[in-house]
Amino acid sequence: MEREAILEINCSRYSERIIDVVSLFNELGWKYYDAEKNIEYLPLGDDDNFDWQKKFLSENELQELINNKQDKFERVGLNLYFENSEEGLTLLAKNTKEIIIDLNINRRTVENNKESITDIGWYFNNIIQRFKERKCPIDYIKFEEYIG
Repeated sequence: MEREAILEINCSRYSERIIDVVSLFNELGWKYYDAEKNIEYLPLGDDDNFDWQKKFLSENELQELINNKQDKFERVGLNLYFENSEEGLTLLAKNTKEIIIDLNINRRTVENNKESITDIGWYFNNIIQRFKERKCPIDYIKFEEYIG
């Protein structure tokens, strides 16, 4: 059995637009392009089927997709990878009040194995603290970890 770890945050005072939060992640080193220069995302009209797509999108195409999904009250889903490392996360959001960050891509752990607890300090330093440094108030933080 593996551990699952999820962060949930509220960034609504920073912006009501999900693209602004995605752009902030990108500025802080969380990139949406994988090693093959593809983006993994939930397409427009996905209707919570979680039919992930993986292909190259330009930054403008990605921005348009995220804005269209938010305008249609659809869940935005996007994988992000940290600064040329193997660690990544899945961002899921319908708005900026409830942004779910699934720490599911090569989750950083305390003892460097899948059964070990999440190194939550690393994620707080590289997400929460860096958001705060960029003047992004986070009004709510919830962290969950469980064996799934």
